[in-house]
Amino acid sequence: MEFDFFHVQRTHGNLTRTLNEILKYIGHIQVSQVPNRGEPSTSGEINYQYIFQLLKDLGYNQWIGCEYHPQGKTTDGLNWIEDYGLEF
Repeated sequence: MEFDFFHVQRTHGNLTRTLNEILKYIGHIQVSQVPNRGEPSTSGEINYQYIFQLLKDLGYNQWIGCEYHPQGKTTDGLNWIEDYGLEF
């Protein structure tokens, strides 16, 4: 199952509890910021620093997909990966 943080936040909220409850069924995660589907590092409702640490703490080590509107060139907008301590 796919877990799309953007859609879960918009429809249900309570990301931490929802993630904990269904993590064993998740095969893919997608990220973007709410409300404007921006890069995870843009201002919005989701604290991605917390989310990415939670994923590490829960042992999630699969791919994370990016489904957002980049602010500029795609490669220029990937700095958030390193800023959050993630790897390619």
